[in-house]
Amino acid sequence: SNRNLIINGAMQVAQRGTSASLVHDGTISDISPDRFPIQLNNTLDELEGTLAQVTDSPDGFANSLKWTTTEPEGAIDADHYVSIWQKIEAANLQHLKNGSSDALSTTLSFYVKSSQTGTFGVNLYKEDNTARVINATYAISSADTWEYKTITFPGDTSGGGIDNNTGIGLYCVWHLAAGSNFDSVNSTSWANYSTTNWAGGHAQDGVITTDNATWQITGVQLELGEQATPFEHLSFVDELFKCRRYYQKLVGSSY
Repeated sequence: SNRNLIINGAMQVAQRGTSASLVHDGTISDISPDRFPIQLNNTLDELEGTLAQVTDSPDGFANSLKWTTTEPEGAIDADHYVSIWQKIEAANLQHLKNGSSDALSTTLSFYVKSSQTGTFGVNLYKEDNTARVINATYAISSADTWEYKTITFPGDTSGGGIDNNTGIGLYCVWHLAAGSNFDSVNSTSWANYSTTNWAGGHAQDGVITTDNATWQITGVQLELGEQATPFEHLSFVDELFKCRRYYQKLVGSSY
């Protein structure tokens, strides 16, 4: 139990509401579902869209996260990127032995669906001590079809490790678009971070540059080891309790 390092991987919890909107000045109304914000580097001139909890999902799941582009970006500039990520608390990652000679591998698995086919980037990023990153890719082969992906990341034996505190231990990042400043170096093994290897390997920007394009994800699991195991389903109340460590919506009453 508790092998999944990702919180709300089945997209059950959306405390702020089931939909958030992003407008072209870079402002997003909120995060939906919990723990999976969208991140933009520099303001994109035209991009607008929605990030939502929806019921379209593969068998065995009730919800997914769905990005929909309602106003596409005409072109991705060199200094642009668009990503969806989860930040994992450092104290929850000590058993990975990051930064030591005994560092352990992790395996990421998820279901993904998009109107755009092609090669998409995903990475782990560590900012404690020496900032480190490792890039990987996955292919979406069939448009508008749920596909299951697994990626194994070797343990990182360098970089000074992850501090044992309440800060950010790892970012798990899915890229939707990346300019040339961020994807010119593909670090398929752990390497010191620079802007050039932030999104190494990412090739398909069509989700962001195509009107009404969509990208969806659910069943996200990051676990110790070199094999993906079946998704660890938690009850709604257990997942909500974990989400509330980072955000709680308090509802008042009038008397």
